[in-house]
Amino acid sequence: MTRTSLLSLRTAHHRRSRRRIAVLVATTALASVLAGCGDDDESKPSAQGTPKQGGSLTMSLPGDSTSLDPFSTSYVNVADGSRMSALYDSLVWSDPTTGSVRPQIAESLAINGTKADTWQLKVRPNVKFSDGTPFDAEAVKFNWDRHKNPEVRSFQMGAASKIASVTVTDPLTLDIKLFSENANFDHLVARTLTFIASPSALKANPGGIADKPVGAGPYKLVRWERGVKQTFARNPDYWQASKNLPHLDNLTITVDTDVNHSVAAVDEGKSDLTVAVDPLAVSRAEDDKLGVQRLSLNGGQMVVFNTAAAPFKDIRARRAFVFAFSGAEINQKFFEGKGTPAKGIFAASSPIANIQLAASENDKARAKQLFDDVTANGTKPIKFNYYVPQAPASIRVVQYMKQVLSEYPGVEMEVKVVDIATYVKTVRGGGGTEWSAALGQQWIDDPEPGIYDLLYSKSPSNNSNYKNPDVDEALDEARRTTDPAKRRDAYTRVQLQVNRDMPYWVYQEAVTAAVYSPRITGIQLINDGIVLWDRIGTT
Repeated sequence: MTRTSLLSLRTAHHRRSRRRIAVLVATTALASVLAGCGDDDESKPSAQGTPKQGGSLTMSLPGDSTSLDPFSTSYVNVADGSRMSALYDSLVWSDPTTGSVRPQIAESLAINGTKADTWQLKVRPNVKFSDGTPFDAEAVKFNWDRHKNPEVRSFQMGAASKIASVTVTDPLTLDIKLFSENANFDHLVARTLTFIASPSALKANPGGIADKPVGAGPYKLVRWERGVKQTFARNPDYWQASKNLPHLDNLTITVDTDVNHSVAAVDEGKSDLTVAVDPLAVSRAEDDKLGVQRLSLNGGQMVVFNTAAAPFKDIRARRAFVFAFSGAEINQKFFEGKGTPAKGIFAASSPIANIQLAASENDKARAKQLFDDVTANGTKPIKFNYYVPQAPASIRVVQYMKQVLSEYPGVEMEVKVVDIATYVKTVRGGGGTEWSAALGQQWIDDPEPGIYDLLYSKSPSNNSNYKNPDVDEALDEARRTTDPAKRRDAYTRVQLQVNRDMPYWVYQEAVTAAVYSPRITGIQLINDGIVLWDRIGTT
């Protein structure tokens, strides 16, 4: 039995349903990836080829690490996802081109029985952390229990809190009991519980291993120059070392907040790889005949409103903000029409999207009427901040928003430009009222757990503080099934209610692409566009 079939071992109903959704996703997302690779253009580099052994690679990301501890950082593509992958490898990972979840250090993850609240995880034998500690079922249990501990304040506590109990039945097997059925629990593991740290290292450092990471990944941290770069070396004890993996001897990840500069560095041979989430930068990379591997994802660029803080706890203020703008106009003005104006949180290509349910926008008269109501015709001004990560393209959009809103009497927006680490702690950490509104960027391969975490009222990742019992009910229904029609129905109800409540406004569809030099081969993007490092190399 293959690794993939082991992971997909479920009841006949679940296997058939998963295949149906995988085929639907593949017809659109895979086409996008192939277009990005440029298989029909011989002058364009390909991600395919036989990597040579040895050598080094330099990758740039738009911000320094928040932490290298899997309990205290964000796993998204522009934050620490690729760094986590290099240091810890993955239990399982989500293939965004097919919609399937695939095993890595895990041998299988499957429903164990007739109900989706009971799962079983099997770990591969003979895997060790870089400090020699066995990577076994007890190690996974230790990490998942630690995520649940409120004193740790794990970024993944919300995901771990869905687990009622974890029982080690033999050295390589975990029986998992969930509080409620989740037929898509494998996606949740792939996105939130996949990076496992050495229990020995965690016990020796109760405060965390932010700058002393110990994982079972293909690389080990050598040096961290804060705000500049991190250097990594091949892990000689990597579990796939007998296969001559990883291919590279050394990896360097640099910090570059300007995506256009990052792409230019690849073109000039100063860097080998970057992950771009700006549609204009991706388009320019394609024009320059660089290697580009695109992903089609849900989510996108959005305005996130803090519904627990003034002024946006007032729905009139949220609606007024959205009516003041046009997604199509932003796309033309800042992305030269290279992006795709969003029709909601789901990509238009998603098999469970309903693009007829786009939120209303671009009604200046309605915006003025609502702002006049909120500010009493400007006599009671509203002042609010807007957090944005330190990225030039994002800052330009937000400055434009500030200019437009200043034309409405009594409306004053303060732009707060912060580094990614501060942004993650302040905005994505969830729950606080220090911020009023913020640039939100979501890259979601499968709605589970991304959409659930974004909107479910009790989710720690619901940073807008949005609460609606009808949305909660629909999200719970969606996670209990893999049937595409039932999921679409549930998510349609989510879209309708969110359009009425407007906790966020998505104005640009998600763009994620690896941009790479001609000498790079073996690129495999996983989850929301992070790199799977065991197979990448140079030619």
